[in-house]
Amino acid sequence: MTRDHVARWGKAGALYDLVASIAFVTPWTGALVLDLLGTTHSKQTLLFSTLFGTVVVMWSIVRWLRPERLLIAADTAGRALFSVWFAWALWQGLTPALAGFLALELFWGAAQLRALLRR
Repeated sequence: MTRDHVARWGKAGALYDLVASIAFVTPWTGALVLDLLGTTHSKQTLLFSTLFGTVVVMWSIVRWLRPERLLIAADTAGRALFSVWFAWALWQGLTPALAGFLALELFWGAAQLRALLRR
C-alpha cells in the first residue's frame, strides 16, 4: 500500500483515540465516565485516568498532525500491549465494559498493522 494508505489508517486511529480519551483529560469528566461505566473509583484512580487521558490525547494529536510510518508503527505496538493489558484485566474479573475497548484496540491495531505491512 502507499504511504497515503498508512497515513489514512494512522489518522483514523488517532481520531478514535482522541474521541475515546478526551473525557479522561479532567478528573471531573473522567469521574463522570467511570460512573457511567459502573466502575468504582478513588482519587488515585482519577489521577491515573487523567494522566492516561492527557497522554493519549496528546499522542493522538501528534499522530494526526504527523502520520509518519514510524509513529504509526509505534502506536500499533502500543495497541498490542494495551490489548494484552485489557485481556489481563478481564481475566482478573474487572468490568466487562473493557471488552468493548479490547475489541476496538484489536481492530485498530490490525488495521494499522495491515497498512504497514502491505506494499
